[in-house]
Amino acid sequence: MRITAKDRSIDEATGFGFDLGRQEFYPDGARAIAEEVEKERVFLTMRRLMALSACITVLAFAGAAQAETSDPEAAQFMCDLTGECGSSNAEAAAPSSPAPVSGARTSATRGYSFKRATSEATATAPNAAVPARTQLASAPPLQRGIARPMAVGSADLKLSFMPGSAILTEDAKSRLAKYAAVLNNPKIATRRVRIEGHTDASGSASSNKLLSQRRAQAVADFLVANGVPAARFEVVGYGSSKPLAGIPAQSAANRRVMAVLL
Repeated sequence: MRITAKDRSIDEATGFGFDLGRQEFYPDGARAIAEEVEKERVFLTMRRLMALSACITVLAFAGAAQAETSDPEAAQFMCDLTGECGSSNAEAAAPSSPAPVSGARTSATRGYSFKRATSEATATAPNAAVPARTQLASAPPLQRGIARPMAVGSADLKLSFMPGSAILTEDAKSRLAKYAAVLNNPKIATRRVRIEGHTDASGSASSNKLLSQRRAQAVADFLVANGVPAARFEVVGYGSSKPLAGIPAQSAANRRVMAVLL
């Protein structure tokens, strides 16, 4: 009696196996063929897992890119740094074709165009000005929830910390995770970024400078932990030396962390 597994067969009487594909004999047919079948099963399983992993990676990148453009906080961050604030609808930004001037008919034949004046155009006085109907291309519309920045290249990260410390709140961590994905966008992935810490004027200048440095460093460390290379960052703490324009130095509005594209 012979037992067949795919292209291999085992003779129960002799215990010898024969591989029809490789034309090889196995002294211990049952054990050898079982080992070969197990190896093939493991190999096929590994190939399927690798293919599945590749699909998951592609879907993850696609999802991150979609989230980057659809999330208002991430989109505003990209807008502030690069000036790209328009919606993804290209048709909305495309200028329409100019409308033909009334009073003339235009026809085209084999690349040549001919204009024939109508009776209305003939009746027009020679010196009468015919208004031209032209449409100027408008700027791309802003994405919903996005404000165009006053100056492109820097962004207030709008982060919060535990009082008197450099410990990020959970809301701040959520924002920074989105900002990390933006900083890894291919459009700016090679640019360096300065993380600036600022405080108000309450307290001593030395303690404010130290706190602003610690907060800026905490932000940079979190971004590095979320996949942004550390070599891209320059971290500076300015303390209360650079208040916002038109804002009193003692105002809490001066407490901020900025990202500046270099």
